[in-house]
Amino acid sequence: MNMRVKATLLLAGIVCLGCTVKANGDFSAHRNIPYATIPGVNPNLLSLDLYTPNPAPAKPAPVVVWVHGGGWAIGDKAYQMQVKPGLFTGLGYCFVSINYRLSPSKPGSDPNRVKYPIHEQDVAAALAWVHAHAAEYGGDPERVALMGHSAGAHLVSIVSTDESFLGAHKLPLSIIKGTVSLDTEGYDIPAHMTRDITEIYENAFGTDPGVWKQASPAFHVAAGKGIPPFLLVTRGMPARRQQCKDFAATLQKAGIKATVVDATGYSHNQVNSKIGAPGETVVTPPVMQFLAECLGPGAKGPGKPTSTAN
Repeated sequence: MNMRVKATLLLAGIVCLGCTVKANGDFSAHRNIPYATIPGVNPNLLSLDLYTPNPAPAKPAPVVVWVHGGGWAIGDKAYQMQVKPGLFTGLGYCFVSINYRLSPSKPGSDPNRVKYPIHEQDVAAALAWVHAHAAEYGGDPERVALMGHSAGAHLVSIVSTDESFLGAHKLPLSIIKGTVSLDTEGYDIPAHMTRDITEIYENAFGTDPGVWKQASPAFHVAAGKGIPPFLLVTRGMPARRQQCKDFAATLQKAGIKATVVDATGYSHNQVNSKIGAPGETVVTPPVMQFLAECLGPGAKGPGKPTSTAN
C-alpha cells in the first residue's frame, strides 16, 4: 500500500474541525484545529492535531511538533500515528502533528504551483500558532521542539535555521528548543541535485540553483542566530549519510550542538515507523534523551511511556 492510499484511508474517518476525543484514557486528541485560513486552500491542509496527556498534568507540558514526510507532495498529519501520541503524552509531553500545503504529484510548468517556500511558510505558521495557543491546551510555549521525517525532516531543519520563516510571525529561532531531523537528503540541495536531479526535488524546489541554495538548511547556519541543537538520524547510501555528517559539522563549527545517529540497517520508512516500537533501541532512546535534554522532563516527570494505538 503506497503513502497516498494510506493517507486517504486515514483521512476517511476525520470529518470534524477542532473536535476533541479521548483515546483509551491515556491522551485526549484535539483534531483538525485550523492554524491558518487562506481563501481557496483546503482547510485540512492548514490544520493540526494536538494530543494532550489525560488526565491533564498539574503543570504545563513541553510540546513536540511533528512534521510528516512524503516528498513535499503527499502525506498527512494522521499518517503513522498509531504509537506516537501515546508515546509522547505518556511521558508528559503535548504532541502536535501538522499538515501543510502539498506540491502537485508531478512537476509542472505552472509557476504558481505549491513549491518552496510555501511548505516552509506553513510549517512556520503552524509553529507560531502552537507558540500562541499551546497554553490553552496545557502546553508550555517556552518549551517546544520540532521533529520531522523525510521531507518533514528538511522542513524542520530549514525552519530551524532560516530565521525569515518565523520572523514573518515576529518570532525568533530561539522559540525552538531542539530539532530532530529523521533521514533527509535535503540539507544541501545543490549537492544533491549535482549527484541526482530527481523529479521530487524539482517539483518541490524548481530548477533554479539559486533557489536550491536558499532552500538548503546548510546555507543558513551561522553563530548567534538562536539556532537550536539538532539530533540528526541518517542511513542509506554513503552520499546520503555524508551529507548528514557534513550538515552536523557545519552546525558544530558555528557552535551549535549536533548529534548524528546512524540507523544503518533500517529502511527509510522504518526510521519513522520504528519510533516507540517495543524493544526498539536505535532511534527511540536517543530521540527521547535529546528531547529530555532540550525540554526537560515531561509534565508527568520521567518514566515509562504508555504506548497506545490511536
